[in-house]
Amino acid sequence: MDAFIAPFEIINARNCPLYNQDDCFLLTDKALELPVGRLSCLILVRELTGLLFTLMPHVSTHFAEHRETVFTCGGCTGLIKFQLTGKPFANNSKRILSKIQENSEAVISGKIEAIVPAELLQIFHMHQKTGRLVMEFENGSARVTFREGGLLAARFDDLDNHEAVYAMLSEKKGTFHFIPGLPDALMTTREIGDFMMILMEGLRRLDENE
Repeated sequence: MDAFIAPFEIINARNCPLYNQDDCFLLTDKALELPVGRLSCLILVRELTGLLFTLMPHVSTHFAEHRETVFTCGGCTGLIKFQLTGKPFANNSKRILSKIQENSEAVISGKIEAIVPAELLQIFHMHQKTGRLVMEFENGSARVTFREGGLLAARFDDLDNHEAVYAMLSEKKGTFHFIPGLPDALMTTREIGDFMMILMEGLRRLDENE
């Protein structure tokens, strides 16, 4: 079965507090990838969750039946209209995705300025990676442990697990590197919770603070 990857482009934006015309985002069967530095709108996430089921039966035709369809998202202070697009999804996460696909054993590294922590976490979750993501911020060091994309542990200075993830989402400068593989002892450890629920709660708190 073909992979479910649906790229969208915003063709019209009116009073939207988060997104602009020409912004692109990527919907897969596991995650939503937004433009770098943008928060996740829960209303848009809800709309796209429903759209996922609409588009799923048309993967084999590359969504040909919906290429001209204009989708909308509203219900807050603004409105956006978006369509499926063939436009390259131009942000730094595509480079990271490419490196993951080319060599799953590589140590992957980069700068936080180019890809925010929320998006970085989503990439390794979406691709079901196993290993440690280590981040060095101006305000301290963080480490997140993944097993097949699930969260086993997180640490940021004196904070652990959920609170550590919430805190690292606000960081904007630093470096990261991902080291694949875990000791056998960690392969049976329980996850600290549902990845998307933890991420969405962290983004909600971040939005409130800002």
